[in-house]
Amino acid sequence: MYYIQTKSDLQNLVGRLMDQPRVALDTEFVWERTFYPILGLVQMALADGTCHLIDTVAVPDLSPLADMLADPRIEKILHDAPQDLMILTRASGAPARHVFDTRLAAGFAGLDSQTSLQNLLAVLLGVQLQKGQTRTDWTVRPLSPEQVDYAVDDVRHMVRAADLLREKARAAGVEAWMDEEMGELYDKAEYRDAAPENAYTRIRAGMCMPPRNLAVLKELAAWRERTAREADLPRGFVAADHELVSVAQALPVNEAGLAACRQVDPRMARRRGPDLLAAVQRGLNVPESERPQPLGQPDEQQAGKGRIQALQAVIRKKAEARMIDARIVATKADMIRMLIADSEAGARPEDHRLLRGWRAELLGPCNTTGAPRGCGSAGETLDLRCEHGVGSR
Repeated sequence: MYYIQTKSDLQNLVGRLMDQPRVALDTEFVWERTFYPILGLVQMALADGTCHLIDTVAVPDLSPLADMLADPRIEKILHDAPQDLMILTRASGAPARHVFDTRLAAGFAGLDSQTSLQNLLAVLLGVQLQKGQTRTDWTVRPLSPEQVDYAVDDVRHMVRAADLLREKARAAGVEAWMDEEMGELYDKAEYRDAAPENAYTRIRAGMCMPPRNLAVLKELAAWRERTAREADLPRGFVAADHELVSVAQALPVNEAGLAACRQVDPRMARRRGPDLLAAVQRGLNVPESERPQPLGQPDEQQAGKGRIQALQAVIRKKAEARMIDARIVATKADMIRMLIADSEAGARPEDHRLLRGWRAELLGPCNTTGAPRGCGSAGETLDLRCEHGVGSR
């Protein structure tokens, strides 16, 4: 194991990494009292078994990793990749290309797509990881031998695990589908800071508000987002979701009105009152034609309980036949949106991922008698009126 604690050591490591076909990656961080996670370590393992720990307290500038992360020739192996990729994208300035997520791959290899790394390695390799350092503070130095062992264990078996998962997916005939899904991990919007103006969409409790109130919630959430980022505080340390929803419902225009909002902590109201009232006024000033529309959860009743259950059964049956975890094929919300769209104007492949790519091939369009119409290609659609009752109204 090599410990990287200087910029020159990091640059030398990157020079070696650029010649590697595969690199296993993980991060250790603290994320309790800040808007952004504070990195403590980046762990790497190479195909030859060599492990490196980058001390990001000693070497906070990870921009030298950008070229390696962005190089499509180098496969980056992670477990449950999105959070680590978000952290690494921010720390290095570059999104990672050619990513292999062992948690996602498990779903194409006849295993649980929601499994932890600990459980996956136990099933695949018979390796038992010690998890005693789960809640440690990775920014405190020096690291203990137990912390170092824990950090190394999180990457040292990853290349071998990835090989076995790929073998299983290949044997099941779904390797190409797995690779297609891995491609979706590149440069997701959630790896980057979202526009403050879109922050209100994170507050589910407010999505069914009337447009006037939703316009105010949008301004309140944008204010909180900017404030939290500038102060590097968790959003909830500025104002809680339920407090913003309460203000958006009450639409106070003065301090007395704000104080009357029962869900708002009086201390927060006193400290943030002028900002909250200014945000309310900005929202009230939004022209009616520009107010956001309610973004409620997909309407299960509108889709039809029977149709949803029938589609779930079709997906589960076809996924199990190919040894794929049905949970990676579609969420219930995906199904409801597609069924509603089909009822109203016809679901289109460009709007619903169930109707394109490997998912369309897996499901295979049916005609009204249920007879297969061939393997649906990316451009074909799933006929929702098949013998399974999916299309019954």
